[in-house]
Amino acid sequence: LKGSCPFLFTYDGTGMQFVSDFMWSTPLGMYINAQDKGGFLQTTDWVKIRGDQLVPRDGYYDVRVNANLWETHYYDSMALNVVDHPPGTEIFVDERFAVTPMVPEVYVTEPPRPVARAWDDRGQDVTATVQAVDAHYLDTFGLGQFQGVTRDHWVEVDLGDGAPRTGPLWLVARGWVHPTDSSINFALEQGHHDLPRVLVLEVPDGQGGWKVGKPALGFPAGKDKTILIRLDGITGPGVTRRFRLRTNLEVYWDYLGYARGLDSGLARQRWLTPEAAELRFRGILAMTQADKSSPELPHYDQVLRRTQHWRDLIGYYTRFGDVRELLARVDDRYVIMNAGDEIALRFAVPAGPPPGWQRDFVWACDGWAKDGDLNTRFSKTVLPLPAHDLKTYITPPGRLEDDPVYRRFPQDWEQYHTRYVTTDLYEQGLRPFAPPQP
Repeated sequence: LKGSCPFLFTYDGTGMQFVSDFMWSTPLGMYINAQDKGGFLQTTDWVKIRGDQLVPRDGYYDVRVNANLWETHYYDSMALNVVDHPPGTEIFVDERFAVTPMVPEVYVTEPPRPVARAWDDRGQDVTATVQAVDAHYLDTFGLGQFQGVTRDHWVEVDLGDGAPRTGPLWLVARGWVHPTDSSINFALEQGHHDLPRVLVLEVPDGQGGWKVGKPALGFPAGKDKTILIRLDGITGPGVTRRFRLRTNLEVYWDYLGYARGLDSGLARQRWLTPEAAELRFRGILAMTQADKSSPELPHYDQVLRRTQHWRDLIGYYTRFGDVRELLARVDDRYVIMNAGDEIALRFAVPAGPPPGWQRDFVWACDGWAKDGDLNTRFSKTVLPLPAHDLKTYITPPGRLEDDPVYRRFPQDWEQYHTRYVTTDLYEQGLRPFAPPQP
């Protein structure tokens, strides 16, 4: 992959471990189709961090955000939500990309139970593949001509007799998506190709067939994400509770289960802002893939390259050092971060949960990402700068001094955004070696 959004790492007691990627919902200038360019769907993104993934170190929670791919990131705020919840409960956030933005929320449920049975679209029993979170992914749909898009396919699930008949009921689906990009989406529109179709949930129609119960569900927003789909009330009385998740995207399911929804007030939430936030250079991290149905995962302790790896977007980036002020609130004063950079954050550990309770976390970030794909709008420069009051990303970049965000906060380009990045080192690496002449 050349683009897939920033990476989140946390200290788990042994070292910095990868949690997931994030900030999928603000792909500035991405070619989605002939009418739409991405950028302003939902600037806030939440990701769950399990309690075993983040443990205290010297009185602080240690979190790192890494830029590894062909992208520029604009971070307006970063925060950590400490969520304590009682025994016999679980918490989730809906980690999904959808064109219709969702209001981020912490959901409290009973512990999920796996579906009783599952079949792929060819009738093959795949129950064993999706009954546990074990990094064994459902991949029986094969590959298409273009990355991210394959044939029409679905997975059908039967909840079983043990599923609740009353109250809120959620389908809990964990998996990952192999994404398209601007150039792929552009190519798909140039010929007679199936365009990407997001997930829909199908239900029995009562006459031996199927109908759409919930349309336009989007897809998991990156690597190993959990999405929640409300199930109660979408099937008629006496209709078997089977459901189909259908798409033509490369969505690889690891786990499919269900959980009864509980009152969100059962959880105690405490929002933390960083006590320290340092922008620094780390380098490009090595990435590996277990097999073709598994996501590419970065390795924090394996630095692949410390030179310019991509044709970086040209412009002013934030200088290395303390950036806590820029991340304190959503105000269009942000960190501008390049590939190879990382932000190291520390959050003060609050008092522990009551005896028997469990502590999990929600990572929250507000910002944007822009990749360097040549079919992404304005993909060669850091400009134009994004802002929360902009609803489109169509004005070509001009002089920095004329950009509306610069005009509002010119002092930030004196104090913070003083690191000018060009493509010189990258271009020198592409030129053939010319030995010195005698």
